[in-house]
Amino acid sequence: MLVFKSRYRAFFLVLLSTLLPLHVNNAQAFDTSNDFLMNATIWGAVGSLGFACYQGKPPCSLDPGIDIHRLTLSTDIGSDNTVGFQRVSLGANWQTPIYQMGNYQLTGRMELNAGTWRSSLTAPLNKSGHIFGLNPVFQSRYHLGKINPYFELGGGPNWLSNATIENEFKSTQFQFGSIFGFGVQTTEFEVGYRYLHISNAGIELPNPGTDFHNLHLAITF
Repeated sequence: MLVFKSRYRAFFLVLLSTLLPLHVNNAQAFDTSNDFLMNATIWGAVGSLGFACYQGKPPCSLDPGIDIHRLTLSTDIGSDNTVGFQRVSLGANWQTPIYQMGNYQLTGRMELNAGTWRSSLTAPLNKSGHIFGLNPVFQSRYHLGKINPYFELGGGPNWLSNATIENEFKSTQFQFGSIFGFGVQTTEFEVGYRYLHISNAGIELPNPGTDFHNLHLAITF
């Protein structure tokens, strides 16, 4: 176990050293007065992944630890100014928590998602398109009773059907999707807010970000 954890720590350091210059380049493409939520979401997702790797837990472990008998179907409905957004996700919960102490639990799921966006402008460069992604989502849960609050962070690779969203050319169809959210949940339902930031992490410029603010609804079965 000690050997495995050492490997996970090394992996996390390599990950940070790779993402740091990408993040710096990414930040140059944004208005720094408006990117606090974006930065917190990106680094929160990286930190959550790093902690999972340090603990030797999914999604970093050799065993994916996915519970196919515990699935979550969710939808996100929101917008980014004049761009409307809808997405459906199917998530498979991890079998064991990443960390647990008392009523607090850090756990999560892998989500496979497909979304569509559409501009309300009359004649944009691109009127509509699709976004596909695979994201680990880390959830901090506090057990208080039948209805419990949660806080979530996540991120992963996304693919755009077209590199232009409305009037913004994003340089690459390959993008990263970073998630921040919170809400309340029971053993069967989840209701909350979910923020989704889409950008290519500075792989190529220009790199305008797309930021969807969504109502998040989910059912676990």
